[in-house]
Amino acid sequence: MKIAELITNKKKEKEREEKKQVAKNVLIGTTIGTVVGAAAGVLLAPKSGKETREDIVNKTKDTTEILKKNIKTSIETVKDKKEKLGKGIKGTMEDIKDDVEETKEDIKKDDTKEEKSNHSKKEK
Repeated sequence: MKIAELITNKKKEKEREEKKQVAKNVLIGTTIGTVVGAAAGVLLAPKSGKETREDIVNKTKDTTEILKKNIKTSIETVKDKKEKLGKGIKGTMEDIKDDVEETKEDIKKDDTKEEKSNHSKKEK
């Protein structure tokens, strides 16, 4: 893999990560909006204090469960991305090492050809 391809791949990966971050922010905003809306609805509803407190407790439990699921999903996503990124970096480093080795071999071949050419010229 050429260095230009590596750079292009990294740019694409960065764009994907940015899109995922935007999606994550939307999810967080939606969750917060839901919680605030539910709390406002419960507090402004024409119910007795006891019923309102029960509703608040129930909504809090529901919201806690939703947040736990969202956090768990986010953690799994981060772990997956970390693993993929690690593999990608390892692969990229291996590709760079291979390119460096190929370049070294090409330089050695060119040097050898040049030395032979110079040696032939000296003999003439």
